[in-house]
Amino acid sequence: MKKILPLLVVCTFLGGCKKYLTTVPQDFITPQNYFTKEQDAVLALNAAFDELSRQWYYAGYWQARMVESCDDVYCTLTGQYPANHQALATDPSFASTWQVLYEAIERCNVLLANIDKVDMDATKKGYIKGEALFFRAYCFFFLVDQWGPIPLKLKPTADANDISIPRSSVADVYAQILKDMTAAEELVPTTALGDYGGAGYPAKTTVQGILARVCLTMAGDPLNDKTKFEDARKWAQKAVDSKEHGLNPDYTDVFIKMISNQYDKKESMWEVDMVDIPGKTEHGYLGYLNGISCPLADTGNCAGQVRATRLLYNLYNAKDLRRDWNIAPYYYVASGSTVTRSYMSSTALYDRFPGKFRLQYTPFPRTTGRSPVNFPLLRYADVLLMLAEAENETNGPTTLAYSCINQVRARAWGKLLPGATNPTESNLTAGMDQASFRQAIQDERCREFPSEGLRKHDLMRWGIFFSTLQKMKNDVTNTALPAVNSSLKQIIINISDNATPKWRYWPIPANELSLNNAMTQNPGW
Repeated sequence: MKKILPLLVVCTFLGGCKKYLTTVPQDFITPQNYFTKEQDAVLALNAAFDELSRQWYYAGYWQARMVESCDDVYCTLTGQYPANHQALATDPSFASTWQVLYEAIERCNVLLANIDKVDMDATKKGYIKGEALFFRAYCFFFLVDQWGPIPLKLKPTADANDISIPRSSVADVYAQILKDMTAAEELVPTTALGDYGGAGYPAKTTVQGILARVCLTMAGDPLNDKTKFEDARKWAQKAVDSKEHGLNPDYTDVFIKMISNQYDKKESMWEVDMVDIPGKTEHGYLGYLNGISCPLADTGNCAGQVRATRLLYNLYNAKDLRRDWNIAPYYYVASGSTVTRSYMSSTALYDRFPGKFRLQYTPFPRTTGRSPVNFPLLRYADVLLMLAEAENETNGPTTLAYSCINQVRARAWGKLLPGATNPTESNLTAGMDQASFRQAIQDERCREFPSEGLRKHDLMRWGIFFSTLQKMKNDVTNTALPAVNSSLKQIIINISDNATPKWRYWPIPANELSLNNAMTQNPGW
């Protein structure tokens, strides 16, 4: 992410600790002596946001090995991984992700507890406070989405022996998220300020877009608070009305820019910038674990641990330009010091690799085993589709709802490109009822966002995650359809069969249970 000042991870007073909810560093400058000038506050904010690029947050492991097993793409690893629903409660990936999130929350808490005493411009101080409130709330949103009831830690740790922090209800956690994000929305600036929006700090429209996501989530499982559809509509509409954003006419160019570090905050409203600091390279795994298989770095080395599904492929119209970008019809084979493309058969629709994050567009020098690709957290297309969904649930499939989804579809079919003809060809069928439009929104989100970490979240809030996995199993075992590679077929069957109800939420890490006397385990674990 672009930083106002060069990032220095201020471990001197914000270091990590194995007691995730009681992070008290042993070697530090006290906050009382540290927070004396503007630069101190900025560095503290940077230290919190730096957690976004950690391996178990948005560097790519969470995406490829923990949540990418839905009807769009699926993880092909056969060991005990969360993505294939075989991981045990003691799996270190759960503990690592939990730790990163609570470390980020602790850093925000330390900053919020000390920001008021910093001698600096009041407006800039408000920006920093708003960013800290938003990011803390975003971390809580991630936690409650994956773990359900969680400890709602709102103050910095004062005593390492104070480890009994009970879980707050899902409703209470969301209430705090809304409180913090609503306050942040009033404090943070617009994208007109250069370091805000896109790969920089979240701008006002970023906060509005994430608030829409939070409210849509609250309207679905498990809270099912239908009043939040209207709130989601309000926040998404504010982001649209700002006129600060618009769709890139070329869908593929959205990701080429993201991959090659060309920032476009008009379309990409918030992304994790994996490489931006001279002398400090923050590499991730996006496109390496879940991209087009390739053995050589110069072409974009990729392990190819994720495949796309036939269900996703069949959702696309043949004229939809997203299909062959999101689902690559080829992979790379080494030929000496170069590679050649090997194309797959037209029926091999569970064998194909996701193609959204193509590492051949990354800047040189290219690496082996990792990726510098930025992680997209919020795109304008998402705001439009959230507005369409919230409008449909509130008022039915109105002209506004149709306009929002048709903008996304027009871009997908190339109707925003120069020289495009028949501009209404991509429009959704008119005259739908609310239920049919709801299904259209669900399908459109699947077509637009594969490999962006949203599908499982969407399926869970719609209450159809487990039934969707069963549909995928039924698809690969349907003898009337083209045969599926036997090993991949078994992986998909296992993903579905292993997804018992306990997988609604991840297990509380064992270390947290042993340290926190007030903590309880999630059902089934």
